[in-house]
Amino acid sequence: MSPQKRQFMLRVSGLFIAFMALEWGAFTFMPREDLPYGLSVLFYFVPILPLIALFSLASHYFRNHSATPLSPRRAAPVRRYMRRLGISMLLYAVFLMASIVALDQFTLSLHIKTFLAVLTTLPIGGLIWAMALFMADPDVDEFERMILTRSILLSTAMTLFFTAMWGFMENFAEAPDFPLYLIVPVFFGLFGLVQPFVRRGFK
Repeated sequence: MSPQKRQFMLRVSGLFIAFMALEWGAFTFMPREDLPYGLSVLFYFVPILPLIALFSLASHYFRNHSATPLSPRRAAPVRRYMRRLGISMLLYAVFLMASIVALDQFTLSLHIKTFLAVLTTLPIGGLIWAMALFMADPDVDEFERMILTRSILLSTAMTLFFTAMWGFMENFAEAPDFPLYLIVPVFFGLFGLVQPFVRRGFK
């Protein structure tokens, strides 16, 4: 792996971990009644920033590093993958902000609240869809496909282990309830964390 690509992967991993930590912090500690409404909403927006930085970083890398080992044909699916991720991240930010404002400012029926919950979740499905399309693309480099597949499997296994462990801690040791929606940032944080180690295993 070239030094540029190694540095790029480390930064990607760091941004995924930052997203996981900020998402957990925003939903666990930030919503306080003594804070102004506008500031409270901004706290929910902060975890989106690493995702925006991730999309910008990837776009800059593939646009300016002509020495990347990917040929134009093999670079095309990577660019499509990052574009789909960027769109999903943007929609997630928009839907999340809109849902928070709507829940705080209006008296909504149960059906509307359910719709907002599903709407906010749809971009997460977009992230999964983008990953699936990338893995199924015939122009994707086989090595990159293997790295992605192994990283997904490993991060999924670690996420399952974490959720099972925390569930037993809630039942046996009176640990605080772990919100289910935080499983997603846990998975993506681990996904970013394990990729450099998966790559290193092929050296």
